[in-house]
Amino acid sequence: MIRVEALTKKFGDKTAVDGISFAVQAGEVYGLLGPNGAGKTTTLSMLSGLLAPDSGRITFDGVDLASDPIGCKRQLGVVPQEVAVYEELSALENVRFWGSLYGLSGKALGAAAERVLGQVGLTGRARDAVKTYSGGMKRRLNLALGLVHSPRALLLDEVTVGIDPQARASILEVVRAVADSG
Repeated sequence: MIRVEALTKKFGDKTAVDGISFAVQAGEVYGLLGPNGAGKTTTLSMLSGLLAPDSGRITFDGVDLASDPIGCKRQLGVVPQEVAVYEELSALENVRFWGSLYGLSGKALGAAAERVLGQVGLTGRARDAVKTYSGGMKRRLNLALGLVHSPRALLLDEVTVGIDPQARASILEVVRAVADSG
């Protein structure tokens, strides 16, 4: 599914990522662990196409990210470290907005929004403004935004930071269910 070969990224004379290689198969949960500044977010930024590597190769199902960035990005869901939601909108409005950016519309968009809000346990609060949500609820909504288009791979950057144990368990349960479905 995802193959990373000798990936390197430098910022001036600082090497943020130094020749990392790994492969992740469909249905696998793979984690990058390390201290702050170890290059985890930089690696995810390169995987998502936000940063170009200085050297190395990233492929999704054998397709090179550098050769077909749009095709590769369509396969990805990205959930950033910072919550990326519109606070004035409802959860449903947020999901529909982000889903439309992934090319969903009409009944397919409505069904996808209903599905992901159910997955993350926000159906009952779907029409409430996000500004009324707890931190854990915002994190779950952020996860829904990364899942709305049914990506083949989901990139998560510290999605459980700063939330209570119950919200953390809920998010990790969704991640496990998504992985189990392939």
